[in-house]
Amino acid sequence: MYNYCLEHSAKAKAFSLLLSFSIAEFDKVNNINSEISNRLLKIKEALGDDLCIWYSKNNNGLENLISMLNSFVETYEDAQKTKDQLNQLIKSLATNNYEAKIAPLISAFGSKDGTIVLSKFFERIKLTYVRDLLRLLTMTIGKNESLQLIKFIHWLSEDKIIVLRHKLHNLSKTDRDEQIIRKRAKGNTLEETSAVYALTHEGVRQIEKKLQKRFDHYIIQIKPHYILYAFSKNTGYISTNDIIQLLGDLSDIFIYCLKKSNCSTAYWSNELNGFIIGDRKWYEQLSEFKESLPEILVYESVDELIANVIEILALPVAFDDARRLVLSDYKLTGKVYLKKKISLSRMYYAVLEQYYPDGIKLYDNSETIRFRNYLRELFGDIHLPENNRAIDVRLTELTILCGKGKHVLPSGVKIPFELLRKIHDAIIEFDGDEIRFIVLFERFKNELLEYSNITNKYFLQGVLRQHYSNEFDFTRYTLKKRIKLLTAPNQIKTEMWQELPSCLKT
Repeated sequence: MYNYCLEHSAKAKAFSLLLSFSIAEFDKVNNINSEISNRLLKIKEALGDDLCIWYSKNNNGLENLISMLNSFVETYEDAQKTKDQLNQLIKSLATNNYEAKIAPLISAFGSKDGTIVLSKFFERIKLTYVRDLLRLLTMTIGKNESLQLIKFIHWLSEDKIIVLRHKLHNLSKTDRDEQIIRKRAKGNTLEETSAVYALTHEGVRQIEKKLQKRFDHYIIQIKPHYILYAFSKNTGYISTNDIIQLLGDLSDIFIYCLKKSNCSTAYWSNELNGFIIGDRKWYEQLSEFKESLPEILVYESVDELIANVIEILALPVAFDDARRLVLSDYKLTGKVYLKKKISLSRMYYAVLEQYYPDGIKLYDNSETIRFRNYLRELFGDIHLPENNRAIDVRLTELTILCGKGKHVLPSGVKIPFELLRKIHDAIIEFDGDEIRFIVLFERFKNELLEYSNITNKYFLQGVLRQHYSNEFDFTRYTLKKRIKLLTAPNQIKTEMWQELPSCLKT
């Protein structure tokens, strides 16, 4: 219709008459043949009366609308061509690539700009595996994204693992070179390797150096670690088992050379027995966090700890791998995880903390036997002193007196600092140099019972000894103030001389 109106502009307005005239009358009035009028009638039926009237009265608007529709048709046709092309490419994918993860493959593919475009695109549409690429055919795809997708999917038409193996095998110039590197990868020394192949140490070293240089170029050009990671069952890293399964008899060479390379996106982890791929900032943050963990972790609370660590640090690894990383410095002993180097005193402390929050009675054989049983229940079959007294002496050093023959950990003491300082100042102001603990307790009894958990003179003695042993001397029943040399030495000598009995002066 539009083309007809452009070719016969003088008759364009007459098009509206088609709505009221018969075909014959329309042909006669407008001097056109029935073939054209029939075509116009079909157009009219398709568009509807109202739209046809609007078209006949608004030529300029019609031109703009037709231009816009033509643009839409062109865009639609281009999109359809792209989807047809993508469909053909997806059908030609190497079937062994189907189970690979897309994100790491993108990191191994193309230019930096292309990587950014594809990464954002696949992240937006939440498409993870190569096997799901057919879903692209149901989506709207931008022109720039389409260009990169076509290149990326065409790149996947090759079996990526076969390509890796082929190029890795070709790094060795001869079979002998490959065997030499394989021996070095298995732990053979330069001396052992050179003896087998009748080479000098330097000869072996040079062969290894040249292959390593080619391997480093292979890493830059192919990014094989990302491709292997795409096929890995793990998240965040590739294990040696993954590499062995994917590269077969070439895996030992690959692992050995990758460990020696300067690749910043493949970091060896002993705990995971594999390479962390990409950004390892999370791994460094986890290492710092582990330093803040206590020496002892109770078995029942470990899973909750791991879950919290994963959430706080946003770890990209699975739960079991995070658990392995966190507990790498620990050893399961009995019902607890212990840092590999932990003292017996620290074990004593843990038992006191868990089983004796209100204190333990020392130098009591039955209680010491019970304490031994708690130790073994918590830490397993550990070596303990045969003499009970040796255990009690060490417990005395860890605890403070809280009752007659009873001791508690310092963490079990609850007393406000202001009250403790008030008792200290009262001792200083006391007229005599020696004060009985019973006197101090009775003086502050009401405040102690109200604001602290100190309920007897023994407990008060233990707390004061803990805080002020450098300032006062302690006996079984009393506290003694020390004489402070506040005056000049000569003056002290004079005062002491004057206080001496006359019999001693002579």
